[in-house]
Amino acid sequence: MKAILQFNLDNEDDAMAHARCIKSLDMALALWTFAGRVREIVDTSEDGKYIDADDVWEAWENVVTDRYNIRMDDLIK
Repeated sequence: MKAILQFNLDNEDDAMAHARCIKSLDMALALWTFAGRVREIVDTSEDGKYIDADDVWEAWENVVTDRYNIRMDDLIK
């Protein structure tokens, strides 16, 4: 069984759909890596668990943008 996807890269919507397809593995790996990174930065204190929002945002940028080269602006309008 074969599946062939065709895109008209001159069409803005098709070009974005193409970018989403070719970045799908990177996106899945980035989400998996990010979930692990969030688990690492959870701070357990006497008051319970909390996450510093700046640490989460930094982890997101590091994993998604820097490590996997996923630019959300290229995939979502």
